[in-house]
Amino acid sequence: MVDQLDFRQEAKGCLLLAESETQAEVKTILMGMALGWLTLANHATPPPGLVPESTDELAEEPVDALM
Repeated sequence: MVDQLDFRQEAKGCLLLAESETQAEVKTILMGMALGWLTLANHATPPPGLVPESTDELAEEPVDALM
């Protein structure tokens, strides 16, 4: 049986490691890994209310408004 990954827990682990890291390059990599884990978590289970009812809502907003 395969264990299910907790993406947010993996991200937290990366951030904890980055916090104690002294080398800037390694800290940057760990923070990027945390971002990747959080991205996976958000794609796996989007929070309610953040997913539009239809794709038409996305097309109506200019790209600059999303940033």
